[in-house]
Amino acid sequence: MMLTPAQVTVVILNYKGVEDTLCCLNALQRLEQQPGRIIVVDNNSGKKDVARLTDAWSTANILCHKPAPVILCQGDCLPNAQQILLTLDSNNGFASGNNAGIRLALSDTSCKALWLLNNDTEPEKYSLHYLCQRLNKIQGASIAGATVAYHHNRSLVQCAAGGFLNRWIGTSKLAYAQLPLEEVLKLEPTALEASLDDILGASMLIKRDVFDRIGFFSEEFFLYTEETEFCLRAGQAGILFAWGQKSIIYHKEGASTGAQTAIAGRKFLRPVWVDYLALRNRVYMMRKHYPWALPLVLLSYLGVMLNRVRRGQADRIPLVCRAAWDGLRGRMGKPDHLFPALRDSHENPSH
Repeated sequence: MMLTPAQVTVVILNYKGVEDTLCCLNALQRLEQQPGRIIVVDNNSGKKDVARLTDAWSTANILCHKPAPVILCQGDCLPNAQQILLTLDSNNGFASGNNAGIRLALSDTSCKALWLLNNDTEPEKYSLHYLCQRLNKIQGASIAGATVAYHHNRSLVQCAAGGFLNRWIGTSKLAYAQLPLEEVLKLEPTALEASLDDILGASMLIKRDVFDRIGFFSEEFFLYTEETEFCLRAGQAGILFAWGQKSIIYHKEGASTGAQTAIAGRKFLRPVWVDYLALRNRVYMMRKHYPWALPLVLLSYLGVMLNRVRRGQADRIPLVCRAAWDGLRGRMGKPDHLFPALRDSHENPSH
């Protein structure tokens, strides 16, 4: 059966990022072919943020003057509405928030696929159409990624679909990163699709049968690496990946975590808690899927320490050691035992 945009439910995770979320919603309203439903999951942003989002969604701030969204609390049943705001009573991370939206969406049997979008993305008007088109073309493919360009430099690609995992040390490399968008759009997609290990979490179109086969996102990661681990399970189940090459998404990259790559004259930034999570989760993922590689993974963290010294962050060396140790022994979840601020304004589930 051919997948159409009308059979797709969009899930957007929001945590104190209302302005970015509204920009994303505006971009979705400009899609040439509309999705069947949009679910915004709010990860306990607070009453003021929820009120701001609800008010803006139901007024002229959203281009198409659709009815106000139906507001649900965690555990409510799916109503017959095109716009839903699902409010959660705690922020337990990217995977947990998305899983709540996915479960709600899948309770409607007419939903045939989920489009997971970061709230700091803005899709072009044919983006969903091209994602569906590519999944329909590639037999056995059930997860599709887009061509993701930087929001601040729309001619430069952040990632084409997803990336490649180094199975010896657990690092990932994004496909066609930092190449001109014009050049990437001319490439042949088949070779890339055959070599992908994962799909970038900022934009993932996932058929519903994937969740039946491999389950949901692993919530113990809290933030970072969960989409790679999800895709590893998908690959092990024989699920293929597709690249909707003409599906273009503009990504603000770490708009709310504060992390950003050093490109186009920008300074590399990675807050200390983001650093910890990325390093901890890498070890844990490799422990789960490639335990034979753990000695090399841990040895590679000597290089991580040297890199922190080079950046003038020698004070982070104990953190690197703690991250590796916690990942090795499986101490996962929200690390508020190390970073109490994650209990409040500094926690955020966006990629």
